[in-house]
Amino acid sequence: MNRILDQLARSGLLLDDLAKPILAGDTPPIEELVMALLVGAMDAHFVLAGDPNSSWNERRLSRMALAVAFLAAMAVLGGEE
Repeated sequence: MNRILDQLARSGLLLDDLAKPILAGDTPPIEELVMALLVGAMDAHFVLAGDPNSSWNERRLSRMALAVAFLAAMAVLGGEE
């Protein structure tokens, strides 16, 4: 798990306020990581969906990635309720 989190912190998918503690060995709660990734996926989708120059295929792929992000969040956090 530590290797995965280290790679996530170095990937650029997380903001510095979450990546730096991971690299320092202090892992934030999983809920914060999931929400950060979900918000990033939503942001990317809406930027692409609102771009008149994006192709239909790019929009479709961003929507699929957003769906995968939501399903992954439900799978990771689903057992906590």
